[in-house]
Amino acid sequence: MVFSPKEVLFSPTARCNLNCSHCNTKKSSETLPVKDAVKFLKQCKNIKINRIGFTGGEPFLAPDFLYALTKAAVKGEMLFDRIMTNGVWFKDKKNLDAVLSKLYAAAYDGDICVSVDKFHRQDMKKIALFIKTALSIWRRPDIVSIAAVIDNENDHATEDKFKRLCCLLNGQLFGFGKGQAYIKGPALFIKIFKIKLSAIGAAEKLKDPWSGKWFKEDRCKGPGNVFFVEPSGDVRPCCGYADAEDLVIGNIKDDPACLIFKNAAKNRFVSTVFRSGLSRIRKRLEKAGVGFPGQTDDHCYFCNYIIKQIPRRTLGPCLDR
Repeated sequence: MVFSPKEVLFSPTARCNLNCSHCNTKKSSETLPVKDAVKFLKQCKNIKINRIGFTGGEPFLAPDFLYALTKAAVKGEMLFDRIMTNGVWFKDKKNLDAVLSKLYAAAYDGDICVSVDKFHRQDMKKIALFIKTALSIWRRPDIVSIAAVIDNENDHATEDKFKRLCCLLNGQLFGFGKGQAYIKGPALFIKIFKIKLSAIGAAEKLKDPWSGKWFKEDRCKGPGNVFFVEPSGDVRPCCGYADAEDLVIGNIKDDPACLIFKNAAKNRFVSTVFRSGLSRIRKRLEKAGVGFPGQTDDHCYFCNYIIKQIPRRTLGPCLDR
């Protein structure tokens, strides 16, 4: 396997109206210029990247960016993945209606994924209003999904929030304890995606990352294999958890998409992760005499750990050449 992105994921702003205890995003006023992003999107299409998504920060705090990139994606016949949102960014219903209606008019037809869990302390009435408004505008029962960060098998606090949301939406919660979870109601079907809490940055104080077992190797098929574009224009080959400079493979303000793709292959750490896997690096480090505080089943945490904690003179020889 090699790094072969099929999606470009834009983070137009690092601003957010919430301050969640687990969040690893460094807040700033920097915003990604629309002109640079549109140009880069066209370049991505030329190298067979045909899907686009949005994250943040809170992307709805940069609505003009969403409209412009949506129109450019439609013009380029690209597919939409999702917009990640906290669902409570709006001032009032009038503001909410205006922003979502304009996004609909721009022909956005992807998923709008709302973060709901015990870490996001939103007003559930406001979440319900967001969902109802999106349903009324798109007239699609599945326009909204939910992403829930879970830190244990029995997260009752998050489950209670879902039950409260169900009451507000006149829906029912199914499968939270096992299998695919979802909320179903009249003209309503909301998939719930559980995301394991990654003990990185602010979340390190919330969870012991050394679980006692090693992660299952996937060569970053999950969070990786995307062009993740930050508000600064820096591009990383994953969702950006490990914010070390080692993962930066270019900047859209200076580098075309084709060059950034080549840079990923030249980056020894990135190319090793996708070609050989983090497990191979771990075993090489252990053979070189490196001892870890424990075993972790979180490959994002492990990636972050070795980049930031292992000296370059030790890590370098353990990478592919």
